[in-house]
Amino acid sequence: MWFKNLRIYRLNNSLTHTPEALNEALSEYEFTPCASSDALSFGWAPPLGRHGTELVHAANGYIMICAKRQEKVLPGPVVKEILDEKVAEISEQESRFVGRAEKQSLKEEIIFSLMPKAFTKSSYDFAYIDSKNQMLFINTSSANRAEELMALLRETVGSLKAIPLIPLNAPKDVLTSWLTTGNVPQGIEVGEECELSSLDDGRSVKFKHQDLWIEEVGRHIKSGLQVTKLVVKWNDSIECIIDEELCFKRLKYGNAITEQAKDHDADSAAALFDNEFAIMTLELTAFTKAMTDAFGGVDEEVFGLRK
Repeated sequence: MWFKNLRIYRLNNSLTHTPEALNEALSEYEFTPCASSDALSFGWAPPLGRHGTELVHAANGYIMICAKRQEKVLPGPVVKEILDEKVAEISEQESRFVGRAEKQSLKEEIIFSLMPKAFTKSSYDFAYIDSKNQMLFINTSSANRAEELMALLRETVGSLKAIPLIPLNAPKDVLTSWLTTGNVPQGIEVGEECELSSLDDGRSVKFKHQDLWIEEVGRHIKSGLQVTKLVVKWNDSIECIIDEELCFKRLKYGNAITEQAKDHDADSAAALFDNEFAIMTLELTAFTKAMTDAFGGVDEEVFGLRK
């Protein structure tokens, strides 16, 4: 199970459960399918899917968890068509205008009546806890989806201090410096894609499949734009986009890493998952250390670690 996106949080020793204790806690908030009148259901599911029953998957101090979201799908045009017919019917029969508030009320009634017949759509958000370093890695590019998972985890364990991984030096300043000075840390290679933006006037320009050392990029930076997204490669192991929030997107793993998982004698889907999880977590731990170092280390005062 290879993470494609990465939002990283520090836990400040707020989650010290053993895998067994965490599994028991998660079971109190296990996913249940939407009831006939429910629009949404959100709860914990086995990371191994149909190949497992436990709500955690632990290996070498890392604990994988998975939140499942199920939503009822009601096509907007269907609701609108029924609503329009209802409004027209009231207007004709009662010879009156149907106002906005009444339309909204009618719409809610229609949605409620259609809910039992609606199709369902499921999605999964995976995350893992680095018990040793007290960090949480979430496989999403969306801050909202990450917060939803953490809110469920917070409710599950009773308390959770999760703070985004904030480096000492602002990512956009560091990324811009890399492209203006060429002083890129050892092991990191600039790719062929970036986005430059200005918070002052909203200007933005993107470069794709392009040598970023060209004069045009430097000219935009001199005009006041800063690098807010940049593709980088790390040690020929991981390629990704780094953005101004230090979110890592579109992760791609080198063949040497993915083949390493296949080299093991995995005789089942569960064994293959375990191999991939063990290798991925080790790589992402080293990758995170290299990235935080590249941005000046973490801001320990923000995390309440400075004495």
